Amino acid sequence: MTAQGVIVLDLMGIALLAWILDLTRRGRLYVGYGALFVVTILSTMVAISVPPVLATVTRLVGAFFPVSALTLLALGFIVLMLVYILTQLTVISDRLARVVQELAIQQAKEGKERELARAGDRVTEAVE
Repeated sequence: MTAQGVIVLDLMGIALLAWILDLTRRGRLYVGYGALFVVTILSTMVAISVPPVLATVTRLVGAFFPVSALTLLALGFIVLMLVYILTQLTVISDRLARVVQELAIQQAKEGKERELARAGDRVTEAVE
């Protein structure tokens, strides 16, 4: 990879790190996701900046060109993140469904209690 390409990609990595850290600091990104992104960005920057590491990664992946190896690793990271986030979304969705069901049951019980109280008041008024 050319020196210019390494510099541009490292600058992009620094900008992404700053953005991720800012989102995490303001509470707009979960700390676990932020840490995962920081580790991924830093390891990618190291792999890009150190030619022997990039050559090793390219050889391990079985690619001919470093860009192909990095693209494959990026695709793998994206798929893993999608699966992880969708599993977290499923857990949250299940919890929300349970809470909504419990709330509906509680409101139904309160409604019945109010009806019984009103019926008791009517009986008391009729007796008097």
